[in-house]
Amino acid sequence: MEIRDAEAHRPLMEAALAAHADRSVDLLIVPDVAEWAARRCGNAQGNPPAMAVTDGASGGWGILVRRVVSAAEVESILDRIAWNGRHAAHSLLDSPDVFLRHLVLHELAHLANNWGQEKEDECDDWAFQRLHHEL
Repeated sequence: MEIRDAEAHRPLMEAALAAHADRSVDLLIVPDVAEWAARRCGNAQGNPPAMAVTDGASGGWGILVRRVVSAAEVESILDRIAWNGRHAAHSLLDSPDVFLRHLVLHELAHLANNWGQEKEDECDDWAFQRLHHEL
C-alpha cells in the first residue's frame, strides 16, 4: 500500500484528531517533514512520514504528515508495529484511510501524553485503542 496523496484523506484524519484530542491540533500535510522541521524547529531526524510538533511561542500542537508515503515505508511501519507484538497490524491498517488515521493518532499520543520517541509502542497502543472505536 502506498499513500499517493495524504491530502485526499485529510477529512478523516482531521475527524480522528477532533474526536480524540482534548485541544486544537493543526494538521499540516507537507512534501517533506524533515525540510519543514529544519526550517522551523531544527529537530527532525531523517524524513519520517509524520511528526508531532509543539509551537515554542504559543504552545500550539501540530501534526505533520508527509504528502506521499512509499509502499516500502508503509510496510516498514507495519512491520515495526507487528514486531512489537501487534501481529494484526497488517490486517487492521489495510487501507490508506485507516493507516493514516492510526498515524495521526499515534502522533497525537506523543503530544497528549508528553511521550518521547522511546514510547513508540505505547503510542501505537494508545492509537489502536482510539481507532478501535472508529472502525
